[in-house]
Amino acid sequence: METLLTIYQKQMESCSAGETAIHWADSRLNKIEISWKQFEDEVSLRAAFLDQIGCQPGQRVFIFLEPSIEIWYFFWAALQRGAVPCVLFPDFGADALSARLAVGKPDYLIIDRFREKTAAVLLENQTVESFIVLSEAETPTDGRIRHFVPADQQLSAVQVYSAAPSDPAFMIFTSGSTGFPKAVVHSHQCAEAILRSMRDVLGLTESDRFWCTAHPAWVTGTVYGVIGPILAGVELIQYSGNFHAKRWLPILEKQRVTVWYSAPTAFRSLMMSPAEFFSGFDLSALRAVFSIGEPLNPAVYHWGKEVLNREIFDTWFQSEAGTIRIANRPGDAVVPGSMGMAVDDTEAHILTEQDEECAPGTVGRLCLREGWQSCFAAYFGQPAAFESKFRNGFYQTGDLAVRDESGRFTFVGRDDDVINTSGHLVGPFEVESVLLEQAEIAEAGVVAAPDPLLYEKVVAFIALKDGVAWSSELETKLRVAVTTRLSGHAAPKDFYILVELPKNSAGKILRNELRKQLLSEA
Repeated sequence: METLLTIYQKQMESCSAGETAIHWADSRLNKIEISWKQFEDEVSLRAAFLDQIGCQPGQRVFIFLEPSIEIWYFFWAALQRGAVPCVLFPDFGADALSARLAVGKPDYLIIDRFREKTAAVLLENQTVESFIVLSEAETPTDGRIRHFVPADQQLSAVQVYSAAPSDPAFMIFTSGSTGFPKAVVHSHQCAEAILRSMRDVLGLTESDRFWCTAHPAWVTGTVYGVIGPILAGVELIQYSGNFHAKRWLPILEKQRVTVWYSAPTAFRSLMMSPAEFFSGFDLSALRAVFSIGEPLNPAVYHWGKEVLNREIFDTWFQSEAGTIRIANRPGDAVVPGSMGMAVDDTEAHILTEQDEECAPGTVGRLCLREGWQSCFAAYFGQPAAFESKFRNGFYQTGDLAVRDESGRFTFVGRDDDVINTSGHLVGPFEVESVLLEQAEIAEAGVVAAPDPLLYEKVVAFIALKDGVAWSSELETKLRVAVTTRLSGHAAPKDFYILVELPKNSAGKILRNELRKQLLSEA
């Protein structure tokens, strides 16, 4: 069985040195082109740097950077050292970052600079052996800080680590509904499955130009942005700016993107532009559009056919699943709203609570039979949580779905409380924790509400302390607190004020009751 590194090395040997590996566009659409030879050299330089500062196989290298090609360089450099890279979302506030550092226990942390809102959390962390700082800006006094300036490095290449398929390869964080995020660990045995899904599901060849819009902190961005294109030898398009139709459409046109992998939230935002806006762009190179992150609404599918003159093919997988498990593919007869059919080595089943197979058309628990190649290897430091995801030979996805007679799967909902907003998973527990730390708040319960743009929005039910009155100023304060401590995606869109939140006999807030109140309000 091949590993990420063996396939990587074969790809570096087979690609023409001068051909472009990555086209990088900034927020102003200025672009640079990175050849395969340059990519290989830059990765080797950073691997040598990690070796020089003592990075050992099995150690964890966290990458906390603004969108930059350095994410790609250091990710693959860590793999070459046998270390375990993990990309963090750059908008994380102090609490969100602190939780992930506590769970993942990084040995090395790569940052652009020490940012005001997170510097204290970083420096207080005792597991980090070295902070690798990429800017030459003034830094705090700490003996663990090491600056990396490529032009100053005079390092010789080091031997690439010889990984076994079972060795840990990379880590991704996922949120949970009743606790802090879990660190999902994938092993090197996922390499062949990633390559197969690039070719057999997304249909990519070495003549394609591929744009995956997901941030590398999320599983889609890690697997299909950082890893997959390199393994498959596909030209990758990357954009470091924020979403905007007036930026994205010129990229699709000028970069001659052939396969585009994005999210329903992005497509719904594009739908706000008039149809004539799109007619001004030449998208003739674009042959396939895929969607990930949340179910693809039928309205978005129909919009794609009418405005883009392209079908949008929905796909499904999770951080734990590693690669696409269910998908619609070019050539399939697509039923709008359906996720498609099981792909690759997936055995997907709809089961009852008693683990019996549901009849076609019956809603049940979407489960995957154990044994698929890209299955995650562990939740780092949480063996009991890992074991709890498997029962009677099946992985419990936590999703509810239905399968029709032809084998197509349709998503129904989550059987836990994780909120999927704009393709970002938000754990209610984290948001509630921030709200409860505010002096005015007595109780807080956070749930999801349907939203036509975001798919789901974060909604907070709160009880105020005696003597506190609700006001627009307090509402702003709460949103700012969540945005600062966690991220903008986690900030509640709506607040509902209750005298007391519904609870069970153990004092646990009943989120199902809160959701019922939302329905009655609607």
